[in-house]
Amino acid sequence: MGYLLVIIRLLAYIGIFVLFFLIGTTVHVLFYFSKTQRSHWISFFTRWWARISCWILNFQFEVVGSELPKPGSLIVANHVGSPDIFILGACFEGFFVSKAEISDWPFFNLLAWLGMTIFADRKHKRQVRSLIEKIETRLNSNCSVILFPEGQATEGADVMPFKSAIMESAVRAHRPVVPVALQYHDGNRPTIAYYGDSFFKHMVSLLKNPLLKATVFILPEIEAGPDRYQLASASYEAVRKRYLDKI
Repeated sequence: MGYLLVIIRLLAYIGIFVLFFLIGTTVHVLFYFSKTQRSHWISFFTRWWARISCWILNFQFEVVGSELPKPGSLIVANHVGSPDIFILGACFEGFFVSKAEISDWPFFNLLAWLGMTIFADRKHKRQVRSLIEKIETRLNSNCSVILFPEGQATEGADVMPFKSAIMESAVRAHRPVVPVALQYHDGNRPTIAYYGDSFFKHMVSLLKNPLLKATVFILPEIEAGPDRYQLASASYEAVRKRYLDKI
């Protein structure tokens, strides 16, 4: 039954990939000369791609928080695994910051490019400066940006300290940071969302898994002051406190 579910979901996802590839390509062509309109429609359809993906994979989540982030917010969350992308993408309209390696993955790199993903290569300081400028530009365009400041996926036992460099984009743009705690409820440590093995094995496990439940905690926004280190520390403490309270 497990592998039958894998085949059904894989075929469904191929159909979704083709559909949103065509939609994304059309949006890029139609609004080639209007970056504002292109950004608006790409973020709109990216959210629908994420919602449909959650439905196919049976990712069920509850959102806890009185207010959604304002447009132009820097949304920072803990990172457990690939389901984070689908779930947070279904919750918020915005653009993801992703590790540079994804640009080499077949199929995923096409969707990431069409979704105007910002690729990060933190190993090179010059590229970090460029990354900060790109995020700042999106924020100043009233587009929210979603990122995982831990810098890597964890097994879900705790939250790693947030890296401060990218927070400079919110400081320079004078935009708020919205901490988000993402908690999975599969009873496993590490959770099924964690990809400690190969990415292929991880994806097969997700496709076979009948149900994955999660809670998304939207925490109070933090105004960007002049100190990126303080901003990273405050958002980290807020996410970690909520996350550990709910384990």
